[in-house]
Amino acid sequence: MKKMLFLVLLMPFFATAQQSFDLIDFSDDFSGKIIVDDHQENSELETNCTLNIYQKKSGKLFFSKPAFYSEYDVEYSKVKSNVQQIPYGEQSILIYEDFNFDGKEDIALRVGNYSCYGGPSYEIYLADKNGFVYNESFTELGSNYCGMFTVDNEKKQLQTMTKSGCCWHQFSTYVVENNQVVPIEIIEESYSGFLVDYSVQKRINGKMVTSGYQKFAEGNEPEFTMIFENGKKMHLMGIYGDEHLAYIFTNAEDVVELFIDEGFTYNKAHKTVSFQNKNTGYIVSEKEIVVKDNGKTYHLNKVKQTAGSFNNLKWDRLTNVQIK
Repeated sequence: MKKMLFLVLLMPFFATAQQSFDLIDFSDDFSGKIIVDDHQENSELETNCTLNIYQKKSGKLFFSKPAFYSEYDVEYSKVKSNVQQIPYGEQSILIYEDFNFDGKEDIALRVGNYSCYGGPSYEIYLADKNGFVYNESFTELGSNYCGMFTVDNEKKQLQTMTKSGCCWHQFSTYVVENNQVVPIEIIEESYSGFLVDYSVQKRINGKMVTSGYQKFAEGNEPEFTMIFENGKKMHLMGIYGDEHLAYIFTNAEDVVELFIDEGFTYNKAHKTVSFQNKNTGYIVSEKEIVVKDNGKTYHLNKVKQTAGSFNNLKWDRLTNVQIK
């Protein structure tokens, strides 16, 4: 009976015993420790531990907040810090870096995995003369994109990335004004098979101005390609299950200058493809492009190289091509 009573008295001690890990040295002025509590409750976050930061000289507790850790954070019985493998690699519980470019290191504290695709999410605390102060603007960058943002100290800029599936990505660049992040460029790319649509927002005179363009997507294999000496390219390819012909003319950076997918005529005898774009006519052969505009004729024949052949196109299957 006495033995059972002794065990009952010990149970609260074992139930409340907490596991703790020191942080691998991250600062000349501070040391850190996490105290694990798997039963920590927070309706908004996924925190399962407390991160404490102490002044090295005095040993005084300087900063203490709920945080999230996993077994991958622990290495040789210590917790890793300042690990930031962007965009999908390892990102540690603590990132200690100057985020607002004022010369003082700030704190990014991982509080869960609710950024895109279950990636790490961070609260940001900026250093001031009294300690570290939570900043909502920076926290949004550390929580609502794909993991932690990156810091470009040379340009004094921050970058984020986010995505949806394989075919939509967003890349954003920010500057810091009065400890608030301000977007200066947002680029969205959306893949639609052989073309990529780009939407670009740039801050001009305090306002975001939007423009757009298309690029010929990498990895496509057109049936015929003509590359000119100035780097421009012309592609002929079957699209939509090889049942439609597409003409794509790009500049040297693969930005689409002209895209046509209707009204083609194929001349079997001359082995040419012709089409009309408004008042301008085009006749394409394997050697040149003849352009007729306002009564004038231009020969685009400074060809550096070609790839493929008209013979690779299944002309009789192309529903938008008239054969004569």
